[in-house]
Amino acid sequence: MGIEQWQLYRPEVLKGAVNIAVPSHIRLVVIAEKPLEQRDSLLHDVLLSAEITSDDCLLLDFEQALHLNVQHPINYWLLGKNSEKIDRTLPLCTHAISLWQTDELNALKQNPQAKRALWQQIQTSFKS
Repeated sequence: MGIEQWQLYRPEVLKGAVNIAVPSHIRLVVIAEKPLEQRDSLLHDVLLSAEITSDDCLLLDFEQALHLNVQHPINYWLLGKNSEKIDRTLPLCTHAISLWQTDELNALKQNPQAKRALWQQIQTSFKS
């Protein structure tokens, strides 16, 4: 029949995720396995302690983070245990004021020491 098979090498282009321009009002980019819910109580507490509104926070997954275009100083919070994804994402965290790293959200909620470490990271980053 002469039908050729095509394979997309960059399917994200069709999703419109080639370049995610981060608006200048965004102060925190949260990168997780699955984007967090805005209404999550721990996220709300983190935003409150960092004096950041939900409108000034961008929630992404690791795949979306590959396409970030940041042009201003910003805070990053990486949630996850997958060291390959984190290592691939770290160089993309340009213009970082601070970079917080924790386990994924459910594990973080169950671990008081990890939560304490997160609060210390936040406190340290806003002292300067």
